[in-house]
Amino acid sequence: MKQTILSDRYEAFMEQSNDTIKPLINTDSEDITAVFRNYKYPISSYPVILSKENSQKLEEVSTLIPKLLQKIPKLYFQDDIKKIADFYFNGDEMVAQYSMMCQEREVPVSSRLDLTLTETGFKVLEINLGSSIGGIGLQNFEPSVRNTHNVLSNTTTRKQFTFHKSQNLYIQFIVAQILAYTQTKSSKINLFLVSDAGAGESQNATVKDFFNELLQKELQRIGKIGNVYMDAITSLKMQSDGLYFKENCIHSVLILDFAQQNMSADLVRSFIMNMVYFPDHLGTTFMRDKRNLTILRKLASEGKFEGTQNELVLHYIPWTEVIEDIEVLYEGKTQNIIELLKENKDKFVIKIIDGLQGKDVFIGKFTSKTDWENAIKEALNDKKYIAQKFSDSLNLLAPNKENAWTPHKLIWGSFGFGDTYGGSWVRMSEEKTTSGVINAATGAVEAIVYECIS
Repeated sequence: MKQTILSDRYEAFMEQSNDTIKPLINTDSEDITAVFRNYKYPISSYPVILSKENSQKLEEVSTLIPKLLQKIPKLYFQDDIKKIADFYFNGDEMVAQYSMMCQEREVPVSSRLDLTLTETGFKVLEINLGSSIGGIGLQNFEPSVRNTHNVLSNTTTRKQFTFHKSQNLYIQFIVAQILAYTQTKSSKINLFLVSDAGAGESQNATVKDFFNELLQKELQRIGKIGNVYMDAITSLKMQSDGLYFKENCIHSVLILDFAQQNMSADLVRSFIMNMVYFPDHLGTTFMRDKRNLTILRKLASEGKFEGTQNELVLHYIPWTEVIEDIEVLYEGKTQNIIELLKENKDKFVIKIIDGLQGKDVFIGKFTSKTDWENAIKEALNDKKYIAQKFSDSLNLLAPNKENAWTPHKLIWGSFGFGDTYGGSWVRMSEEKTTSGVINAATGAVEAIVYECIS
């Protein structure tokens, strides 16, 4: 039997599943919570089943990498503001100073690693941080998936699996950070969502109500009260005793739109003064930069981390280098990186350091010789690209949109909330149709992940 997304539980699912199961969830169902109804990306009606061993690997890497990123300014740049400004902030030392003031506290961050599962294990492709980390809401489709399969809904067999409610864990993390960071003694905890200017008033209201329900459950659990508010970021005003929206003291601010750039001076000052917990603070700006993967590997090669951390970094992060006309070490041999890329196109990926949704990503195996060489030229001119060893996803059989089980490539999104593993989700594309970039925005199907208890 070939490997499938159902791991070693394939037979159990097939024995108990209805032959009429459709490959995709009906996201228009009334069973779907309102904010996710008519979700714009297809959701697989079959889950991905993760072994306990691989679950532990994801937990390990998802909590380790974000912590090590926070050590880069000290270990790699020796806290030299000019070097940090030149590398991350186009030479703007004032922004760099603010960023380091925010990050020096090493406040726990919310993150999502994007990984592939290869023949040698999971490999980290990029890192996303803050409050705009896609896939976190996929738990809202779990009831539909569970009710579709007898093995998941049966009171006996369902005990074989666990499911991480990432969104609930995220809200728990936010509230815990509010209490730890602000040291507030108030019985009332208020959360502020920055409204999406591109969404309608009704849609924003639905999102606010949804987050308010999540917050109320968590506050009730810990014996507190509070509310969610939503408006433009400019409506937040700092006062002597806190950050306020109108007459309401705000304890945390979430920006759900990653494109939102205006951080507001009042918000930044409030964070620096420990008045508000802000997941998207300036101290996380540098952490998203894909060049950090190169830096982490260099630090690990020099033994700068503790215990087994060096070994883990080198295992989980594939060979990665900034594209410049320089000599690099690859597989024990020193050579010019430009010649290396030109002569070994199928072994590498070129990607911009701050891209989203698979944009400005060139996978040599799926790129023509001409386009590949043009990408190298662009990378040299722009100085904002990295080269990474191609980490080919294992082929796993999964139902395609016509309900035929065919080989698929998978990208894993794995959440880390400080020391807490927040579960994972998957995007998958048919091997015969993929361009190498596996992303919901480019046609991939999303899937929820169950983990085996044993």
